[in-house]
Amino acid sequence: MSYKFIEVTSENDLEKVYAFRYQIVCEKLGVTELDNCEFGRETDEYDAYSVHFAAFDEEGEVVACTRLIHHSPLGYPTDNNMKTDIDKKQFDINKFAELSRIFIASHLRNLKDTRSLIEGLKVVGYNKMATLGIEYTYGALEKPFLRLLNMYKLPYKAIGKEQQYITPRYPCLLYTHELEAANPKLLAIIGTA
Repeated sequence: MSYKFIEVTSENDLEKVYAFRYQIVCEKLGVTELDNCEFGRETDEYDAYSVHFAAFDEEGEVVACTRLIHHSPLGYPTDNNMKTDIDKKQFDINKFAELSRIFIASHLRNLKDTRSLIEGLKVVGYNKMATLGIEYTYGALEKPFLRLLNMYKLPYKAIGKEQQYITPRYPCLLYTHELEAANPKLLAIIGTA
């Protein structure tokens, strides 16, 4: 099966992403403590400061998504909800972002499809990160997902102890230069994303 990976710009496609997120967060994971699982769509205050990415199947349905939060006056979910071991004074705050809401349809969670979907989202996400000059990307990741992303050459590093944030997670940081070093082909295909 082939997938179309895009930066979501149309309102119609964005509504499909929110509905997909609702299916994963509110229905499949059964997360009920969030107050944003209403009306068949899952959204939050960070969406207004996010670039959304999605993979669509041949029928035009969302099968994977993520978002890149950047230049958020609200801060970032990892900063606002978790304790980290880093001193943010050593970083340029204008070069920070956070990847979150990384979801894959349950029927495609196998090694082959997951790899394909993560690779495609990595390309469109990196393209935007490069355009925005993002050098550091937060993530709040469960231990198995942190291992999986590292296996797929998204070299996140834990920057704090495991903490309760919706589920037990680690605050993590991805350095763009390490992402590039782990994925040398990324620079070659960036123009085609």
